[in-house]
Amino acid sequence: MYEYMLLIVGIILPYLTLAVFGIALAYNFFKWMFLPRPVMWAIFPAKENTVSILLTIAKRIFSLPGPRKFDKLIFTLAWMFHIGLIVSLSLHAKYIFLPHLPFEYEMGSIAGLFAAIGSFGFIIRRYYDKRAESYFADYFALVLLIITLLLGTYIRILKLVDPAQLWGWVQGILSLNPVLPPTNTLFLIHLFFAQIYMMYLPFKTLIHPIAIFYGQKVILDKRHIGKE
Repeated sequence: MYEYMLLIVGIILPYLTLAVFGIALAYNFFKWMFLPRPVMWAIFPAKENTVSILLTIAKRIFSLPGPRKFDKLIFTLAWMFHIGLIVSLSLHAKYIFLPHLPFEYEMGSIAGLFAAIGSFGFIIRRYYDKRAESYFADYFALVLLIITLLLGTYIRILKLVDPAQLWGWVQGILSLNPVLPPTNTLFLIHLFFAQIYMMYLPFKTLIHPIAIFYGQKVILDKRHIGKE
């Protein structure tokens, strides 16, 4: 039974996750390209250089000017969530290139806790803030993310998974020569929830970081001004 779990969660589900995420993301980009835009001109100083545009977008994402100005609590929660999630995802992505980094467990544990605290704060704020409607899907996404983050943090703190074995599993998936993942039950649960979250991501507002990059690129790029 355990071998079937390893096979399904560690070999079959990753390819299904990548397929669903990739197709849904491509659909979103296709949809954004052809949605009618009632306002075609930039309302902020436009830029020509793509690097300048991307730097401006990154600055806004990290500085969060809107929440910082109007809601200090949301700004704090959003900052913890974004920084924690970016660091955590970066540490996961590095398995594409190498198995281990100095202070990886410490950085990953702190980042995971930051993101989980931010997510939990969003749930509390969403529940008590009656200015906007909240639905089951909104809470489901946050709870799913919190479970995934806390499991990952626990695994990192106790060092339950060998980085070299995890690296080998990632390399096997990417090279289409898959091998079984690390044989740890908590890791399998963490991996299962993480993949469910990835497949769910493009279908909700959770995709907004990518949408922001796409939309702000249009606003900041003056090459589209005057085009019909």
